[in-house]
Amino acid sequence: MARADDYPCDVKKLACLALVLAACHGGSKDTTPKNQGSLDASIPKVDPTLCDTSGKNVVTYDLNHDNKPDVWRLYKTEDEGGTKIEFMTCKQVDFDHDGRKDWVEAYNRKGTPIFEKADFDYDGKWDMSTIYDPKTGAKAEVERDTDFDGKFDVKEIYDSSGALVSVERDRNNDQKADQWEQYKDGVLIAILSDDDYDGKVDRREEIPGAHPKVEMPTVQDPTATGSLMGSAAGSASGSAAAPKK
Repeated sequence: MARADDYPCDVKKLACLALVLAACHGGSKDTTPKNQGSLDASIPKVDPTLCDTSGKNVVTYDLNHDNKPDVWRLYKTEDEGGTKIEFMTCKQVDFDHDGRKDWVEAYNRKGTPIFEKADFDYDGKWDMSTIYDPKTGAKAEVERDTDFDGKFDVKEIYDSSGALVSVERDRNNDQKADQWEQYKDGVLIAILSDDDYDGKVDRREEIPGAHPKVEMPTVQDPTATGSLMGSAAGSASGSAAAPKK
């Protein structure tokens, strides 16, 4: 059998060159930009559809230490009298670490919340949507999907102080309110129900001791008004239309 020393010098040089090229080629496989790009693609990023990301500084946090971000905070910098002021405009959170955002809240320049959305069952659909009064930061309106079917079926209305005023419910999932709860100082005082879902109030219930006063347009005369004052609990009214949403 021939030994390496038996080959001509040129052959030995070519063999050495081939080994060097092979080693270089093999070593480049794990450091190409293509592989790095694939790694970056697997890292969850801030969702620009949930709040404005243009011109924002994004700060991330890794809650479960899996080297992937779970919290994204967006900051905006503005000049105020020659001084740079930075404030948070939005926060997005992925609680179950699946890459989808489960909670988002936006803020104005003063740090007052503007809106908030949450996905409680982690199915990729919002189960709660809240709008805040930008001046006071108090809740103004909240929509909820109580049966998690992807459609809001409850709407809560609040006054300027953040006290609950009314609750509208869609009990048959037709995207129309058919029950109205009315509150005063956060206390339930009356319930109006459309039990056959025809758009008319069929049943009125007053809470004992409460004195509700509710105005509703009728089918015959939209400008006419009616009142619950003095009506018996559970009495029917076929001519009254449901309060407008």
